This record gives sequence, structure tokens and C-alpha cells, in this order.
Amino acid sequence: MDIDNDLSRILRSNDAPTPIETTSIRSEVEIIIGKISLLHAELQGLEEQLRERQGALSPVRRLPPEILAEIFSSSVEGILDSEGRDALLDLGLVCKNWRRASLGSHRLWASISVDRHQCNETSYQKIVAWLNRSGDLPKTFMFDHIDLDYCECEDHDPAEEPCQMSNPALIKLLSVGPKLHKLVLRCSSHLCFRTLLENIGPEPDLMNPRPWDTLQSLELELATADSSPWDEPLEASKSLFYHLPQVTSLDLHIPYSSSAFEGDPSDTRTVALNVPPRLLQGLKSFTLHCDWEGSHILAMLQHCENIETLIVDFRCEALRYDEGDILVHRFTASRLLLPKLHTIHLQLTPIENTAIFDFLRTPSLRNLRLDMMEYTHKDLQEAEFQKPLLSFIKASNCEGTLQSFHLQNLSLPAMKLARALLDLPLLTTVILDHRHFDADTFWRRMHYHALKNRRNGDTPLCLPHLQELQTLCVPVDDRAVVMAVAKFLMENREINAFPCTWKVSHQTATQAAIERELADLEDCGVSFQVIPSHRWF
Repeated sequence: MDIDNDLSRILRSNDAPTPIETTSIRSEVEIIIGKISLLHAELQGLEEQLRERQGALSPVRRLPPEILAEIFSSSVEGILDSEGRDALLDLGLVCKNWRRASLGSHRLWASISVDRHQCNETSYQKIVAWLNRSGDLPKTFMFDHIDLDYCECEDHDPAEEPCQMSNPALIKLLSVGPKLHKLVLRCSSHLCFRTLLENIGPEPDLMNPRPWDTLQSLELELATADSSPWDEPLEASKSLFYHLPQVTSLDLHIPYSSSAFEGDPSDTRTVALNVPPRLLQGLKSFTLHCDWEGSHILAMLQHCENIETLIVDFRCEALRYDEGDILVHRFTASRLLLPKLHTIHLQLTPIENTAIFDFLRTPSLRNLRLDMMEYTHKDLQEAEFQKPLLSFIKASNCEGTLQSFHLQNLSLPAMKLARALLDLPLLTTVILDHRHFDADTFWRRMHYHALKNRRNGDTPLCLPHLQELQTLCVPVDDRAVVMAVAKFLMENREINAFPCTWKVSHQTATQAAIERELADLEDCGVSFQVIPSHRWF
């Protein structure tokens, strides 16, 4: 019996089915549902086969191991802690090709970071095996022993709770472990670091140098646990730093003065850090984090005759020193010459710390970076920025070598900054990196200077050699600002024969609008690039 024909009256009308017709329809519904289920199962099977075959044809399978390694390197950056190591190992579990690619990329295994709970006799072999996978590449090891609430080195019984800086596995790594290029030590106190030095031993074996003796780079962070104020001896040979290895790169975090000298931070003027001159003389890169009052920075820099890169973090404290200090008097009368220094990065908070420029002379300076902080409008107007900076550049006679000027966390009036750049005509790279900045006024002023150059030949040229402009985290989604920058760059092309690039970081949502606004820049020889920014929010 043909149910469709028999039920056509019901299926093609709004008539209610009879009981017999209802039974027939329900039976037919069950048959149809069963067929649909079978077809769904068949469709799912075909879709799975399609995915498998499309996966087999995926270009990812044909990626060379070198490309996979580059992708992995972007996923697990920096010195790998436990989370980073787990992420790298997980990548190797995806398939055999990924595992071979990860193991074949030596640089992925060239660094490791452990804390005081992860370094022991059990983990020693794992740490060594990890670093050995990097082959002959330079290796970095980081040991984190920071606990600001407690330091085992102060008033403790070593038999009960020895300081983790005397950890046998750590001592073994620095004595007989793999050769290290860089060591990062984060210590709860200077006492903890002294404990490490005592366990390593001061005298190297020249025939069998230890990893500690052959370090090229050392980052040493000395915190100040509540129970361990600074009480280092004044005698240089007994200094905490006397037995540091002869590295070429030193990143030194001195304890904060407020915690190291609980009674009065000005007590820092009466002590000496006593970093050995022989160590400072061999440095090519020196980074110092120090808020101590006095001439400690000058005392160290006077021995840094071979330094090429200098980074100083004043930790948001003003540089204070005694006018009668012998070093201050000496380098005020005759600036300290650093003949090989080509890169300076100063974290100038407050801005008055530009006074350090009064003591220095750097004839080979190429790159200058200044990090600042926000000020009130009144403070900005009173802040002295141009004079010490320009006097320093003139005294150094580096107008012809200074190429890059990077300003971060801008705290300058727009007019003053524009004038400062006008006095630095040989710059090829200018980087402005801050969100809160009167960009409209600044770029209008820069456009005015560039326009004036063309109309009046005897005025100073405005960045006539500019090849790269970066406006990072400076809001350019405002059309007025965009056009102000564009007008400056177009005017700049009339006096600038070099190729020029404008790199911008901003909120991603505005990218398309900005690119439409700046399409004409390419015709003027200015390429436009958008850089994702991680600091917007």
C-alpha cells in the first residue's frame, strides 16, 4: 500500500487524520527518522574522511623544521620557567615532526629559570640535560631566591634551615655544570649572595675553569629582606663584589635605600659599593638600578673606560649628592670621558636627573633613550630638559654621531620637545613612546619648522636626515593628529633625500581608517607600517 497516496488528502490539506491515518503517519515518521539518522552517520563519516584528507594536504605538513622552530621560538620566549618549559614540551607532543623540530632547534633549550624550590639533587640532571640540548649555543641559567619576608642567612641555625644559596645542586651547576654564558641571580639579601660566594670558593682553577669563572654576562639582583639591612664592610678586599667573575656585561640591582638603610636613606652617602675597578674596566655593557644618594654612579663609571652600552635606572628617586664630594667636584670641572660609549638609556624619574649629563662626555654616542614620567602642567613648564641635554651633546661633540633619539613616557611640553629636535638635525631615527601626549600641538609645530625651512634658508633644518619615525602608543586615531604628522613628513621630503618609514602602534580597530588617510604618503617616499602594541591597555 502506498502510504503517500493514501495520505495525500491529509498531507495536502488541513484535515485532521483519522486514528488509522495517525498510526500510518507515525509509522512513516519513524521510517523517515531512521533514514535521516543513517544519512547523518554517513555524512559524518564522509566529513571525517574529508578532514583527514584535507589535513594530509595541509601546507603545515610541508613546513621545514627551521620554520617550525621559528614559530616555536615566538611561542616560548625569554628565559624559560616551569610554565615555559611545559609549553615547549607540549609542542613536542603534537607529532613526531614537531618533536624533531623542537629538539633540532638548539636555541629553544639555551635558557632555563628555576626558583629555590625547583633546584635540588633530583632536578640537577634534568637541568643539565635541558641546557645540553642547546649544543654549543650560549647558555643562560636563572636562579630565583627572593623572599622579602624572610632570609635564612640572618640569625638562623644552618643545620635546621640552610640558605638556599648554599643549595648543593646550585653550587654544583656553577662549579662543574655546563659552560654558561649568562647567569641571573635574584637574591633575598646581600647575605644570601655572600653565602653563595663562600660555597663556590674565591679562587678559580686556571687549568679547569668553572662555569662561574667563564661567565660573560651576570645579572645580580640584591633585594633586602626585613631581617637583613645593608651592613657591608668598607674595606674593598672584603666587599661583596670583590670576587665577581670578570664578565663583559653586568646588570646590577642594588637594594632600595629605604629598606637597606632603615634609619636614614642619606646614610648611603657614607658607604662604598666597591665594585672592583678590574671588573668595571672590562665591561662593554653596564646596567645599574640604584637610588642611593651620593656619587656611587660616578665612582663606578670612572673605571668603565671600555663601556659601549650604559643603562641607569634611578628608581623614581632624584639624584642627590654633596657639592663638596671630590668626584662631583672633579667631573664638574672636567667631564668624565667614556670614549667607546655608543648607547645610553636613562630612566629619568624625576626629570631633574638629567643633571647626570653635566658629568659625562661621550664622543661616540649614537643612540640615546630617555624614559620619563608624567608631571603636572606647572611642573612641565618648570622642568629643565633642553639645556643639560644639549650642553652634554655639544660638550661630547657627538652631533655628527648621534642618530637615534627615543623618548618614552613623555613628560615634556610639546613646544620644548619640538625645539629640542630642531637642535638635533642629524638624527635618523626618532621614537616617541607614550599615550598621554599633546601630539596635535607637537606635530603642528614640527610642520611649522619644516615649512619654515623651505621658505627661509638660514633657519636650522628640521630633521633633514630622518629615515625612521615611530609613534608608539601616541594616539593617532584622531584625524587632526594623523594629518599633522602626514603634513610634516610630506614637507620633510622636500629637504630629505633619504627613504623614510613611519611606524605606528595604536588600537587595532583604527588601523584601516589610518591607512586610508595616509595612502598619499607612499607617493612622497614615506612607507607606513602598523606595529601591534601590548601597552595600550
